[in-house]
Amino acid sequence: MSGHWALWLVAAGTLATLAGALPSLTLFTLAAGLVLTVVGACAITVAAALRLSISRSVPAREANEGEPVRLHFTVRLPRWVPARVEVLTAPGGWVPLAEDGGTVELFVERRGAHLLEPSKVRVGDPFGVVRWRLSAGVPEPVLILPEIGVDLPITPPLGARADDLEPDGLRPYVPGSPTSRIHWASLARGGELQERRMITPPTGLPLVIVDTSGGADPRAVDWVARAAAGCVLSLARGGGCEVLLPGVPHPMAAVDEPSWRAVHRRLALLDADRSGPVPVPPAGRVSSVIRVPAGLDLGPPLPAPPPGVVPMPPSAAEELVEALSGRPSRREHLVA
Repeated sequence: MSGHWALWLVAAGTLATLAGALPSLTLFTLAAGLVLTVVGACAITVAAALRLSISRSVPAREANEGEPVRLHFTVRLPRWVPARVEVLTAPGGWVPLAEDGGTVELFVERRGAHLLEPSKVRVGDPFGVVRWRLSAGVPEPVLILPEIGVDLPITPPLGARADDLEPDGLRPYVPGSPTSRIHWASLARGGELQERRMITPPTGLPLVIVDTSGGADPRAVDWVARAAAGCVLSLARGGGCEVLLPGVPHPMAAVDEPSWRAVHRRLALLDADRSGPVPVPPAGRVSSVIRVPAGLDLGPPLPAPPPGVVPMPPSAAEELVEALSGRPSRREHLVA
């Protein structure tokens, strides 16, 4: 139990002492009023803590840097209990909830996979004299995606586009395939949704190499992740590309919305590569190498995570990315 009840009792004791020394019936009445206020606040807080039912949900498991993670709270409390419910979203930042709950914004501001521990909640009387601290929710993972970098010179794609290949018959539609491959004529004739089967997959796509060997400072790795995200998104919108990430043996393709999202999520987990610079591919392969430039202004120090937000272990972070990438996307084309 916390709050300002101790100060109220000290003030009541001081007034009672002065009332006996003067003597003064008015001061004694004020002292008694303060004591009764503390007793009433305790009764309200205890009743609210015993009857309060609060739950928390996280509607979206991922957000971009600079965007909030929205937490939805559902509060059930008898209306005859005039209590106030608040949730902690930042150091010292208590946000009041409505009678039935509401949505609270939590700014993580740190790229990567994080675990949201149960939120700290406090309930008390309307004047804040007495407060009782509780918790709401269960640990839930969230992924903070790197911001899309801009103003980075990139090489335009020179390879074949996924929708320029020669068709080789039809096959049942596979969720996640570009809509340009859908055979609309068969659907118009009342048949099932089908797509064109291509002779060969797209070849000659630009290769984006992400090199974090010079990123000893986490802020430098953040810059690489943002720059790579902007470069890959631009190339993917223009026809597609492949991305070679540190520690990943094979390039990842980014040719449509689901594959771009998968790369974006992998960039959220980007870390400094201690094995040395990534080798540049042989001449003739169009590529863009994203690495930490010399003299990079790293900017201010990274902010501390908000209360109840802790980094996830690498293995758990990988599982989170795989789970998010495995979900079917509602959009088939890259957002312009």
